[in-house]
Amino acid sequence: MTADFLRNGMYGFAMGDAFGVPYEFKDTAEVSSKMRHGGLWSDDTSLSLATINALTDEYQLKGIMDNFSAYLNQGEFTPQGQAFGYGVETANAIKAYDESGKFGDFNQDDPMANGNGALMRIWPLAFYQLPAQVTLEQVVNEVTGLTHGPMQAKLISRFWVYFMRVLPRMRNIERALVHALRAINRQPAVQALLAQNDIEWLVVPAGSNPDQIIEAIKNQSIDSIKPTSYDVDTLNTVLWTVLNAQSYEQAVKQAVQLGGDTDTNAALVGLVMSYVDDHFPEQWFNELAHKEKIERELVLADQSHRFD
Repeated sequence: MTADFLRNGMYGFAMGDAFGVPYEFKDTAEVSSKMRHGGLWSDDTSLSLATINALTDEYQLKGIMDNFSAYLNQGEFTPQGQAFGYGVETANAIKAYDESGKFGDFNQDDPMANGNGALMRIWPLAFYQLPAQVTLEQVVNEVTGLTHGPMQAKLISRFWVYFMRVLPRMRNIERALVHALRAINRQPAVQALLAQNDIEWLVVPAGSNPDQIIEAIKNQSIDSIKPTSYDVDTLNTVLWTVLNAQSYEQAVKQAVQLGGDTDTNAALVGLVMSYVDDHFPEQWFNELAHKEKIERELVLADQSHRFD
């Protein structure tokens, strides 16, 4: 069952990514109904596939970094053998690893290192069978910190994985968000960390209801949404989009219409919507480039039984 969740989500994610690629940081006054740019997917899908591939073996952070290096330097896990679309922070982390062999908590004290490059690729951990004697939070922190070390990035990744772990079974975005909000607010120490960063809006005060936070996100005006590559903005953009969505196709188009970091936002929106509306546009799926490369990693994941 979990392997099916991984498969469904991967295609929903990749189609959103590919649909958003031609519009990234461009004027999006008009968004086509058709897949453009040959259905090419970008770093969002590539680094997700690289993560999945590494997790089919024993859990080793070095294995993930080796895959990231192969992506950047040899074009592995890409549709056409060349990396493109990756963020500065991700590239810097990989280059530092290539030069020193060291990895983990990259630029953890740099407040400018809170891009969305970890958020976009962390979601496969939601379906991963954790090794013995490690916690979900530990693994999420470690895998996030490979490229984005600040606590804010780790907390956002943690919240996203909480959300994704329950969404496919619940098939209800608001119910899954209630679960994620309760999970991230479980410990007062974590609540304090949320409040110390730009994600204080995820704090559920004593006596309050998570539904109030969800309503506040949903009821934002479109003009207040900032579709940038800052991790806080990405999380807010994606949540606002899916909470106001009617279908997979409409939600992905809306994410792109907002402009900004269209491929990442549309990929994450597509991921979420794949679990509540799996009626993917046929033309989008048919024109998604090099599906065999995506399928290769999904078959490997199936065979590994680490996503069961």
